[in-house]
Parts: sequence; structure tokens; C-alpha cells
Amino acid sequence: MLGRRFDVVLLASFLVHAADPAVRDGMLGACRSHVKDDGCVLIQREGADYHTDLPRERVDPAGYTVRIVSSTPVGDGVNSVHAQYIWPDTTWTHTFRARVLSTAEFEEQLARAGLAVDRYLTDDGTWVRARPVR
Repeated sequence: MLGRRFDVVLLASFLVHAADPAVRDGMLGACRSHVKDDGCVLIQREGADYHTDLPRERVDPAGYTVRIVSSTPVGDGVNSVHAQYIWPDTTWTHTFRARVLSTAEFEEQLARAGLAVDRYLTDDGTWVRARPVR
């Protein structure tokens, strides 16, 4: 525990989709514990088609390519995701597990942590501003 609370807490990199529910609950609980009652939590979540519209890729402004190659169900709503990060001189691969959350499931998990969606900040719903429930 930091012993401090902040105006804004950030949970980026799709961490809300942790495969282990206890890890996700712990992260959301930490966000709630560290945000002021009148503050907000900015959360990055996966888009609706992140596990179905594959393979897909995008070029990062830094000049490398991110390619999501596959997303394979491994049970209990969890997928094994295989990603490649491609630079001109090397490629790094990364496989991780992600729990698919519908919008309703995402909002339910926030509520369990004492948070509620204030606003979806992007058209695709991947960035969300949540506020503490009082």
C-alpha cells in the first residue's frame, strides 16, 4: 500500500483482462484503493473483436509492427494469445493468456471493485474512465 491516494490512476496494457480472476480483482482493488473519491481510473481494455478478427497488425508510431497472430481458447473464457513485435532487425514473440470480457462483464467487474464507468473515451471502447462508487 502506498499510503497515498491520487486524482488519477492508470490501468493500461489490457491488464484488466488478466487470465486469473484474482489477479484482475487485485488490480482493480488497488486502483480503487489508490484513487481519491472524486478522482478517476483510466482503464485500457480489449476491443470487441480482439480475439476474432485475426491475424491483424498495426504499425506503431515508433516504427515497429505489432501483429496479433492467434487467440486460441484454453478454457473458462481464457484465450492464449500469440503476438509478434517486428523491428527492421529483429522479431520478438510473446504468448500470454487473456480473459475475454464483454462490456457487461467488464462493468460488473468494475462494480465489484467499487468503480463504475463514467464514460467510454474512444469510439472502439478500449479506453474507459471509471469513477469510484460512493
